[in-house]
Amino acid sequence: MKNIFTLFFLSLILFSCSRDNEDEIFENNEPLITKMSSLVLYSGFIFNNNVDLNVYFQYDNEKRLTRKTGGLLPVSGSTGFGGSFSDKVYTTLVYSGNTVLIENFSSSPDFTVPKNSKYFILNNSNQISEREFEDGHEYNYKKQQYKYESGKLTEIITTLPKMPFFPPDDYIPTYLEKFYYDSNGNLTKSEYIFQKDGVNTNEKTVRTFEDYDNSYNPWKRLYLLDEFFYRSISKNNFRKYKEIKYDYYGNITSTTLRDWTFNYDSNGNIIIN
Repeated sequence: MKNIFTLFFLSLILFSCSRDNEDEIFENNEPLITKMSSLVLYSGFIFNNNVDLNVYFQYDNEKRLTRKTGGLLPVSGSTGFGGSFSDKVYTTLVYSGNTVLIENFSSSPDFTVPKNSKYFILNNSNQISEREFEDGHEYNYKKQQYKYESGKLTEIITTLPKMPFFPPDDYIPTYLEKFYYDSNGNLTKSEYIFQKDGVNTNEKTVRTFEDYDNSYNPWKRLYLLDEFFYRSISKNNFRKYKEIKYDYYGNITSTTLRDWTFNYDSNGNIIIN
């Protein structure tokens, strides 16, 4: 697996050097967020009063995110919580040309965390163009391609290793996620669809994003971090989220609902500290 990722990362470097320069470039002029209270976004988690409850962000001279300090640790499902916040975990983002390697670490001698290595290639607007990562299952890794129109993400195509599944009805599994927006540039829905040989099935996950405010979006520059990815896409900030999962026969298997109550200043902008 290490050799696979090494070859992939080298191929990304070569790919980035040979990209077509005709891509339309969209500049990210959003403010640099260096500190955010974990209480702003994380709800339903365990918080220890003995730790710093802020999340810190660092950037390079090109205003690219290079480090996040503070995050969640998994806990037993029997606790009823989704995780425990720790100020001893951190994530690094290492750039080489248009490629990025993202990994997790622990600064505590008491515990370690999985690196969960992810490899990205960015386009000329520093948006994600390709991504490869381990998925934690027997097929080891997935590769994703991202498509945009007028600067907005419209599709993510996820492929697994090229091998047939489930003989005698062999097929190549892929996933297609489509993104939909309102007139304000806010994400309203995404559909993550399981495909057989590129053909949609009824198995899918539908996510809806509602009740947007009129504030600037403090997560815009944090799009390379999975936990902030869906929030980073929009102009403003959603306060309601619904996720519905369907099985292969189109039956609903689970529904998740979440909502947030943010605080705002006198100008109507979200307060994050």
